[in-house]
Amino acid sequence: MWLEALLSLSVLFWIIFALIALYNSKNFPMASSKGKKFSGLASIIIPCRNEERRIGKCVKSLREQSYKNFEVIVVDDSTDRTVEVIKEETKGDDRFRIVKQDKLPEGWLGKSFALQQGSKLAKGEYLVFIDADVYLERNAIEDALGFALEKNVDMLSLAPKHICKTFWENVIQPIPLCSLALLSPPAKINDPKSEIALAAGPFIAIKREVFENVGGYTAIKDRIADDAELAKLVKKKGFRLIFAKGQHLLNVRMYEGLRDAWEGWSKVSFAGFVQKREIKSKFAQVVLFLLIMFIMIVSFPLPFASLLISIPLHLRNAFFLSLMAFSMSVLSMAYAQRVYKIGNPAYAPLVILIGGILMIGIVANSAIRTLLGKGIRWKGKTYMVKVK
Repeated sequence: MWLEALLSLSVLFWIIFALIALYNSKNFPMASSKGKKFSGLASIIIPCRNEERRIGKCVKSLREQSYKNFEVIVVDDSTDRTVEVIKEETKGDDRFRIVKQDKLPEGWLGKSFALQQGSKLAKGEYLVFIDADVYLERNAIEDALGFALEKNVDMLSLAPKHICKTFWENVIQPIPLCSLALLSPPAKINDPKSEIALAAGPFIAIKREVFENVGGYTAIKDRIADDAELAKLVKKKGFRLIFAKGQHLLNVRMYEGLRDAWEGWSKVSFAGFVQKREIKSKFAQVVLFLLIMFIMIVSFPLPFASLLISIPLHLRNAFFLSLMAFSMSVLSMAYAQRVYKIGNPAYAPLVILIGGILMIGIVANSAIRTLLGKGIRWKGKTYMVKVK
């Protein structure tokens, strides 16, 4: 029976999902310095656009760092009180500098241009790119750069602890974030022989000379998933990339509520994947979209829906397969959330039931807008997806 076959696929998917999470938990290095200490100047660059509610906490955490030899360059493109909040928080601290983002040149995306502009002003041996919604623990910069020095890393990115405060954040965030770890296992990212490359935008530390060697963001100026694209570029050039656990060093709250999550993941889900994989053919993009929809429907709403209909229809085999698939999905998601420190694992049943349906809508929105060439809306701007 076709329903039983689909449910069997769902069970298989969640078994693989759990096994990869287990594999990642055993093969995910933790960023911690065991002796070596970085002593040079670090240039911390923060791109900002309308972050008045979150930038204060980020700046405060930087001022309280145990490592003191750094400069902070904030590249601002805000229409709210972001600049005023930064000035209030940094009074008397001349390590902080705020610059107005230059007019966006044709072909550039805002964040990449802001980071490139900041890099030109930086004087440090390491460029440290962080997002405005990041909160750093007191020893974050010291331990991260010490780890990079100890391991002779050219580019280091840290996986943060993901804070989810609202109901919608708790049910949506685990799906795309855990899926990234499913598609790009840290062990493969850190293997020089593997082509898999990924970085987390909340924290990237890269040697200045390496950044300049690969062409910086100029080489990937129109890429939506700028963090992943920089990692891909660095690794392709033969430099050493490490993606490490950093949940003990920093946390981030990516989106605040349903609207932010919808727009944010619409911007990078399908559109970012198509760019990263350089899928140019519209036909191939449509096939990919349909395949993703099939996998998501089979993995998320199908087990519970079939569980409800199999009882009144007396479908014994379908009932047991549905129960197995749904149970595996909840347990696997809860386990992955614990491994990657994403939200609250207690929400796992609702992640599967509600978050899964919402993510189907988000990916469909991203795909349809990408395929029709309408671009993706984010913070009042439209981002066009171009595949070279």
